[in-house]
Amino acid sequence: MVPSQRNSRPVTLLRNLVRTNQRLRLRDTLLCESMGLQPSEFDVIATLGNTDGMRMCDLATKTLMSPPNITRVVKKLEERGLVSRMRSKTSDREVVAALTSEGTATFERTYPHMVQQLRDDFDGRLTLDEQDALIALLSRLMDDDGAE
Repeated sequence: MVPSQRNSRPVTLLRNLVRTNQRLRLRDTLLCESMGLQPSEFDVIATLGNTDGMRMCDLATKTLMSPPNITRVVKKLEERGLVSRMRSKTSDREVVAALTSEGTATFERTYPHMVQQLRDDFDGRLTLDEQDALIALLSRLMDDDGAE
């Protein structure tokens, strides 16, 4: 019989990370839906906001989605008139996505609300120093070079 590790530090840490992620994603989903967007759509709009556009491959890297998913989401946003896609001026093989004027208006309307929700949530639970420390710790956990 394998001894239980249910309450060990690594298992507790993983559970807390997953539960925190679930809570934050639920709040994110509810706010996005209240603004008429899916979280993936908001992610694209927020990433393209304040830019002149971005190559699709770069957009996939900067969002929280896989490359195949980014194409699906951008097509959906294009159908809604929020994003346009065009061939790159430097390469016929590259496609650039950019916010339309309606997409820019959506960004300007929604982005401040999301940032404020995050600020309220984190500031209400952690000091600024704790937030900085958590960013550093999570960055170390994400770094594949630190794994043995």
